[in-house]
Amino acid sequence: MSTESRPSSKQAVRGVIWTYASYYSGKLMVFVSTIILARLLSQDDFGVAGYALIVINSLNVLSDLGVGQALIYLEKDPKATDTAFWLSILLSFILFTLTWLVAPYIGSFFEDPRAVSVTRALAFNFPLSSLGYIHDILLRKTLSFKRKFVPDLSRSIAKGIFSIALAYLGYGAWSLIYGQLIGTLVASLVLWLIVPWHPSFYFSKELARDLLRFGLNIVAISGLSVFLDNIDAMLIGKYIGAAALGIYTLAFRVPDMLVMQFNALVSKVVFPLYAKIRNDADSLKRGFLYSTRYLTLITVPMGIGVAVIARPLVLILFGEKWIDAIPVMQALSVYTVVISLVYNAGDVYKAQGRPEILTRVTLLEGVLLAPTLYFAIIVQKTIVAVGWGRVFVAIIITVIDLFIAARMLEISFGDIFKVIAPSVGAGLLMALLVNLSLLAIPDSMLILELVGGVIVGGVVYIGSLWIFQRDLLLDGFKILRKAVVR
Repeated sequence: MSTESRPSSKQAVRGVIWTYASYYSGKLMVFVSTIILARLLSQDDFGVAGYALIVINSLNVLSDLGVGQALIYLEKDPKATDTAFWLSILLSFILFTLTWLVAPYIGSFFEDPRAVSVTRALAFNFPLSSLGYIHDILLRKTLSFKRKFVPDLSRSIAKGIFSIALAYLGYGAWSLIYGQLIGTLVASLVLWLIVPWHPSFYFSKELARDLLRFGLNIVAISGLSVFLDNIDAMLIGKYIGAAALGIYTLAFRVPDMLVMQFNALVSKVVFPLYAKIRNDADSLKRGFLYSTRYLTLITVPMGIGVAVIARPLVLILFGEKWIDAIPVMQALSVYTVVISLVYNAGDVYKAQGRPEILTRVTLLEGVLLAPTLYFAIIVQKTIVAVGWGRVFVAIIITVIDLFIAARMLEISFGDIFKVIAPSVGAGLLMALLVNLSLLAIPDSMLILELVGGVIVGGVVYIGSLWIFQRDLLLDGFKILRKAVVR
């Protein structure tokens, strides 16, 4: 199949490039603030930042409420856009109030009064994000990812700068919280400046019901996903302690930033594309296989690479006191790789108007995760066991998700295996040879381990693809070049 025959392939790649650039150009500053916090705070203090991250993740997902996804899915209707704006404003204040009221219960759950103030402060993220939320959705719906670069970059830069500055001023964990709120406000203001649409005073109850009817399924999925994504951190903080939560939070930061966030960015691009071609079965099938192939081509080496060089990475960036984070980071890196293999399936379900499938699969994940986390946290009482428990459940859910996607798209499981096999095979070979090369380097030479591991890993991964999958690699370079150079 030629490159040109793939539906919207250049649009997809160009969208990913702009989204990736806007996110990671500023995310680098946020990561620098994490390094500073890790060196300024104790493990116990950093655990408070872990409480904040749990709440931040919850706010980010719940602030969507499915209205934006519904607006993308529904046909173009200016009145629906006006209704969606006022609906999102209304819902944001409802969620702000509820979050403020339940904050004391969150503090009681963690048995730490500091969690109360953190939760109430982050509740302001709801109304701040709702101001520019629909403007952001309009850019995504029209695939204007180049213009979306500006507010995304503004958010990341503002968040990074203020987090770093406040950390130096001694605000500790609060630097992350204030940075998050300031970044959200800046992004909303910039969105109003660059998007020519402004809401009118129009609200239709009928259109609101249509938006919520589709969006409620997304809310259910998002709520379940947030709960399952954060249940391990919540239970670690409650039963093992703030110090363990701090280690676990820090260990997840690198694989989350490189792999999980990349998955989420790709999802933002491909869902509008899938929604546009949802009535063309062949195009949707090709689009799914195409996006899965090139998504895993990037996420697999990143995740496996972090797992292999976790030791020098942690010791150099965060310091000797975070040595316990190394085995946890290795497990969570493998977890992110497994998740990336199936990440596109959820967008197919939503584009086909079947988001309830995601709900059922997520419920099944919860059923499997409950005894796994009980064993790891209550019985073993070790965060390393939590990480590998995540891997175990992710493997089962990934296989199930791939079978469902194959059946819905009327393709064989073998077709899906063919598109992910090159990256997985090259990634495993990379892990083997990097580990062997690290054995020859003294443990005291951390910089050499890190730099050497990255170089050897890159050469082995690209070299193995060049030898065994040259057409795939050349095809990827062609698509990338055409996406960047019009």
